[in-house]
Amino acid sequence: MALKLTLRDKVLIDDLALSHVLSRDQMLELGYFGSVTRVNTRLRELAREGFVLPLETPFFSQHLYACGKLANDVVSSRVSKLLSARSASPRFLQHALAVTNVRIALQKRGMAEWWAEQELWRKLGGIEIRPDGLARLQVPIFIEVDMGHVSPAKFQAKLLAYAALATSGECKSLYEFSDFRVLTVTTGPLRAKRLRRLLPPDSGFSHLAQTFEEVGAAKVSSWS
Repeated sequence: MALKLTLRDKVLIDDLALSHVLSRDQMLELGYFGSVTRVNTRLRELAREGFVLPLETPFFSQHLYACGKLANDVVSSRVSKLLSARSASPRFLQHALAVTNVRIALQKRGMAEWWAEQELWRKLGGIEIRPDGLARLQVPIFIEVDMGHVSPAKFQAKLLAYAALATSGECKSLYEFSDFRVLTVTTGPLRAKRLRRLLPPDSGFSHLAQTFEEVGAAKVSSWS
């Protein structure tokens, strides 16, 4: 008998498409399941039918889960195109898990809504704006998750893109809000201090750089 998908299954698969990958514990933290037994049972059923794909990696203690071959028949049209050309490199998976951990931490702080990376890509002239996420709190906050691999020049280019967005007058038409902040979550206090110094003058937005510990997000160990 074919597995009958619930509304929760469909929302979870949609979330997997946007998040790239989720761990079992992250699914629990996000409220998809109420117990380890239930999440394990349902993931086995979804994997058997091809809706989710377990990923084994020596760098993480649990199975990770991505969208399976049949997910394209389930996800909304806005994310169906995201299911091809996905990377499974250790660095990519580490970053994706870290972004979700930040999302979980902000959810515990009262975040009303989360927008994923693929929902946020915009072009402003020749400038690409590509945040890791957006948290809807009292003020919309673009999220950058920094694992320490990006050079100062490349990170400053991200901040310059936000400055262009803030000062162009185009933010409202691109994102439906006019004012925003940027929160960078990074690996340690020294790295955070260095990133704060990269904010250009008259940027038009405030930039806060904090560690995973300060935000309350679980760290994902460095992988090789």
